[in-house]
Amino acid sequence: MSILSEIYEYKKNFVENKKIESDINKLKELSANYAPKGFTAKIKDSISKKNISIIGELKKASPSAGIIFDNDKDYFDIAKKYQNNDISCLSILTDKKFFKGSDSDLVGIREIVDIPIIRKDFILDSYQLYESKMLGADCILLILSMIDINLAKDLEAEAMDIGLDVLIETHNKEEMENALSMKSELVGVNNRNLNDFTVNIDNTISLTSASVSEKIYVSESGIRSRSDINYILDKSPARTFLVGESLMRSEKIEEQIRTLLSS
Repeated sequence: MSILSEIYEYKKNFVENKKIESDINKLKELSANYAPKGFTAKIKDSISKKNISIIGELKKASPSAGIIFDNDKDYFDIAKKYQNNDISCLSILTDKKFFKGSDSDLVGIREIVDIPIIRKDFILDSYQLYESKMLGADCILLILSMIDINLAKDLEAEAMDIGLDVLIETHNKEEMENALSMKSELVGVNNRNLNDFTVNIDNTISLTSASVSEKIYVSESGIRSRSDINYILDKSPARTFLVGESLMRSEKIEEQIRTLLSS
């Protein structure tokens, strides 16, 4: 069984159990109290001013990298550093089993920053949409390698209906074709091969270079330097970059952010 299949089976059972424990109507009521901040709008604004935007990811661990960060206090401080140094939006991992994240990470960070947040988790049920909004997320991730296109479109429509933006994640040409048929303006390209975990930023280029779409492309995984960003800018319409592990491991986060944003 591939890691993605393992995650899917785990998450499917996890969500079913949560649905049994929780009243969906109460969840919907609570989620209505949060007004999303406009994830896509913030990215557009950053691109118009700086030519690029960066989504700063906060990640404690991953199946491929193991433990990345294990200091909860500093973890929250990093969120502030991201905001104070012109990171456009945040990406918060909330999956516990595979990424050591938690819902409370998102809630706590939402309380101390004003910029938009995407909940980085494995969304496969509408229950999770209302849960994400209740936690303070402004955008959710739909991974086309994990769910079929019909479910993806249903979840996208429901998410947009309650005010959430949606980032559609792709890994190959078939998924990109499906993403282009969806309504969301945000289309991500994961540069990580989900079968062997190798990373190649050329994946962003190969999937977007010939595009005539007005989509906002997000290059995900493997972005470590301004030279990586310039390499993609030169060959692709992608102008948004999701950066996590290289920042989380940096001893000079603020300096590295400034370097990434420098033209």
